[in-house]
Parts: sequence; C-alpha cells; structure tokens
Amino acid sequence: MQIFLGYRFTDKLIWNSEFQIEYLHDKNFEHKYEIVIEAFFDYIIDDHFKMRFGYYPLTIGYVNNNDEPVMFYSVNRSEVERIILPTTWIEFGTMFYGNINNDWSYALSFSQGLNSENYLSGTWIRQGREIRFGVPNSISVNPQLNYNGVEDLTLSVSGYFGNSGNGNSILQEENEEEIKANINLLSGYGKYDWQNFRFIAVGVIGKISDTDKLYDFYQINNQINNVLGEQVYGYLFEVGCDIMPYLKNNINLSNGDNWFYKKEDFKLILFSRFERLNTHQTVNQKLIDFNRNESNLEIWTLGININTSKNFVFKTNYQYRQNHYSGDINPFKNIFELGIGFIY
Repeated sequence: MQIFLGYRFTDKLIWNSEFQIEYLHDKNFEHKYEIVIEAFFDYIIDDHFKMRFGYYPLTIGYVNNNDEPVMFYSVNRSEVERIILPTTWIEFGTMFYGNINNDWSYALSFSQGLNSENYLSGTWIRQGREIRFGVPNSISVNPQLNYNGVEDLTLSVSGYFGNSGNGNSILQEENEEEIKANINLLSGYGKYDWQNFRFIAVGVIGKISDTDKLYDFYQINNQINNVLGEQVYGYLFEVGCDIMPYLKNNINLSNGDNWFYKKEDFKLILFSRFERLNTHQTVNQKLIDFNRNESNLEIWTLGININTSKNFVFKTNYQYRQNHYSGDINPFKNIFELGIGFIY
C-alpha cells in the first residue's frame, strides 16, 4: 500500500511525500513488515536544472525508478532488484536533475552511505539500508543518464559509488585497520512498449572491498560467520502482454466506472521473466573455503496481473528457483505468491 501527499508551495518549490507499507512472508530470508518513507522538496530552476533534497529513491535500476506496485508485474520485486540492487532504496541526500534536450535526461545524487554492519551473505548489501538522522559517516554518489529518443523506448544507465564502513575498524596483525567497504555498482535497463506488449531488460554488476575485514568484524561483534561476495552480478529479461483487447468480443465489461474500476483501464496481463544472479561471483581468497549463504540463482517467473484501474492491481505468480551453489546452505525453493497493490 502506498499513500502519496504533495503540495506545491510555488511554481518552483514542491513538496512530495509517500508512505509505503509492505508485508513479506517467504520461505527464504524474510518474514516481516517493511515501512518505507519518502519526504523531499523539489526546486525547479528550469527544465534543464532542478534540485531535490530529503529522503528520496535513488535513481538506479528499473524498479527503484518505478516502485509503485502497479508499475511492475510480479508480487514481489525481482531478486535481481531486491538482492543485488536493494530496492526499495531510499536515502537522505541532494540530487540535481533535468533534461539535457528532448532525447536525453540526467540525474546526479549525493547521499548518505550504506551501513555494512548489517550486511548478510545471502542478500549482500540489502540489509545496509537504513533511515538515519544526523551527520552521515560517508557520502555516496549516484549518477544516471537516460535516453528517450525513440518512441516507446527508454534506455537508462546508472551507478552507485560510496563507502559503507560506517567509521568502523578492526585489529589485524596487531594493526588497527579501517573498514572502508567501498561499494561500486553499475546498472542499466531498457524498456520498450509495443502495442499490447512490454519488454524489459535489466543488468547490474557490483563490487565491495574489505570483505575479509568485515568477516572478522562480524565474528567479533555479531558472533556470526558472514562471508560476503567481493563481486556480484544479476540480469533479467521480462515480457508481458495485455490480452484483454483480444478477449473483448467474448467478455462484456461493465460501464459503471467508479474509484475501484474503470472500463478503459481494465487489463489482463500475462507475463514471464527470467533472472540470473550471483551474490558470490568472486570471494576473497582468505574466505573461499568457509561455509556461506550464497544466492547463485536462476529463476523463471510466470504470472498474471488484473488491473481494475490505473491504481489497483491483483497479482499472482509462480517462481521456479534453482540455486547453483553446492554448499551446505541452500534455502531457496519454488514459491507461489499472491498480492494486491494500490496507490492513492
């Protein structure tokens, strides 16, 4: 569920806020509520240069730029954009953005860094997101460049670069060593709409430093053996089709439009998605023989969306999941999901 509140103080100064509640229960890692808060000001100097300040979604990946439940097909976000890119990813910072011309747009963000104290082996940097107040320990950079020069086509490349050590250090060989845990992420996506079809492709590669120091830190402070991958990757291909236009001659829809249902917006979408990701593409040589929770996944998703209006969607999907990691810890199983999404 998402609740939006905005206010235009002047033609140039706009307040936007969003309160999002999600409940996730799966057999793998998570059984919890997640509350996401966005709250930021936009200041519009002109079409080429705008400013944003507050808690806002980083401009990386597809779903983090389109995180409303009616804008992506699956009940949950894809694992590529949930594990490798920890969507929904909200940070406190300042962003500059605008249109270069009719075909190109950009964004450049400076925000607080992630917190490596909470990273987990199987979900990489996902648990490092947190809402923090006060002076940040580090500043991260998030650039993005978008191309819309072809009708119904969007291409985007973005990155994230920052320190996630949170000011921590560890004693190694009688020397106090700072934990920088530098994060480097590169991501891109393409979306193309053709008649009743939508095609999406997303790719991401990532790297983190000091995983050996983090392993020692987790042992001392958290009493856990936590082996993080040094390099990771993920990609997906998805296709969806609204089949309602092909069924209209056989199905009579009601003309009684209301807040829940609008005939012209009603859609019945079938979709399929293939994902491949690995949280441990490479592992520090000091840690390579240690047991770890590795998400080396290949996932096929088949599902249905019923959009009763632009703001409401009923979703269901089945995921066939295979973990290629041959270690002792292998929690992933096939899952069936049901969900309802709405925004107002």
